[in-house]
Amino acid sequence: MQGVGLIIKRSADQALDLSEKICRFLRQRGVRIVFEKSCSDLATVWGAESSDKLADSVNLIVSLGGDGTLLQAAAQLDSRTVPVLGVNLGRVGFMAEIAPEEALNEIEQALEGRSSLGKRMMLSVSAPDGKIRKSLNEVVIHWTGIARIIDLGIKVGSGRDMELRADGLIISTPIGSSAYSYAAGGPLVHPDVEGILLTPICPYSGLKRPLLVPPDLPIQLTLSKGENFTMTIDGHTHVSMAQGASVIIEKSLFPFIIVKSRKRDYFDVLDAKLGLVR
Repeated sequence: MQGVGLIIKRSADQALDLSEKICRFLRQRGVRIVFEKSCSDLATVWGAESSDKLADSVNLIVSLGGDGTLLQAAAQLDSRTVPVLGVNLGRVGFMAEIAPEEALNEIEQALEGRSSLGKRMMLSVSAPDGKIRKSLNEVVIHWTGIARIIDLGIKVGSGRDMELRADGLIISTPIGSSAYSYAAGGPLVHPDVEGILLTPICPYSGLKRPLLVPPDLPIQLTLSKGENFTMTIDGHTHVSMAQGASVIIEKSLFPFIIVKSRKRDYFDVLDAKLGLVR
């Protein structure tokens, strides 16, 4: 094991306490510890390192917080498929599967190569600014200011152009289907079912219902009319867009590797979080 990386929610006291315990646990086993760069002060106090390229420095990343913190971990990954162990200290925890009391045992299992791992599809987003970004959860196209109807052209693969007039559009992965898309009326998609989900936000005309398309078809979105658009990726990256701009969204070549809980499955999570399973 080259090393273990830590990404923590600084505002949560429980995350700070648990990360200190994890550092002691790893030091006792002679494992190198690397914090993300924003936590370099903690790294100094707890005898660890820090890096702005965490995925290049470790073989396992531990995320301490909630789904938002795990999304930050996903943003740290490039072409390296480093497993991420998400410890859920938040209220939702659809993606961060490990309970705090399970954390040390699951880390030990990972160090010994005995973790239960799952692959989660990610999206590759080619933005008008020329940059390519990845999304684990969702991409949302919406107005920057006051909500107004926007006109979007949608082209899936080599198919015909479709139109959408709505408040916005959510493009989500299967694992992201339980987030904003679900709140907007989209279906829940099991994370083992690959596909790209398009969910309109308050549609007026055109595509009025969610559409699940095969993962191997690229999606081109063109902003046909309107000003002051924003594309938000996983809730933390915002890209301004102008009328006439296009975005291409497709399945990423590299999956997100998550350490799965061995005590609960997807339907246990639905029961605990949404009360859907009886």
